Amino acid sequence: MDFSEPMLSQARDFLRGFGNRLDLLLGDYSQPGWTEKLRNQMPFDAVVSGYSIHHQPDDRKRQLYAEIFDLLSPGGWFINVEHVAPSANTTTSLFDDCFINYDFAEETRRSGIRTRQQIAEAFHNRLDKAANILAPVEMQCDWLRQIGYREVDCYFKVYELAVFGGQRPHNV
Repeated sequence: MDFSEPMLSQARDFLRGFGNRLDLLLGDYSQPGWTEKLRNQMPFDAVVSGYSIHHQPDDRKRQLYAEIFDLLSPGGWFINVEHVAPSANTTTSLFDDCFINYDFAEETRRSGIRTRQQIAEAFHNRLDKAANILAPVEMQCDWLRQIGYREVDCYFKVYELAVFGGQRPHNV
């Protein structure tokens, strides 16, 4: 499910080998009631989100996690691959430098003319920056536990990129 038809079109092309084993739906989970489009397919053994939920305010993130919990079959898993707020300022600096250095290396490899300073300014002033509403992964894992997820953990984290989630208990 995605709210962007161009993204769904790309997904259709990329996943065409799965034929009729895959349903792609246009929908916007930023609004309550989005799960109604999924009623015929649920419950799900897994729900996976990638780099999407961080655009929502924290209250909506918590609501989404509860709505996803209700979509899962007993024993089903929710996995979130996401941008998260670093716990330390040093982490933010390291993350920023890593991306700026990568972009500068790519610019140099392509014989581009932008300086590292120009790339850094573009990175720090990018248009999508304001749309990122990051929350610490520890806090988000606590929200999952409060909702009722079990086996909650951050399974992988590098700078502000994390993979975390949990399981709906078998007896719920």
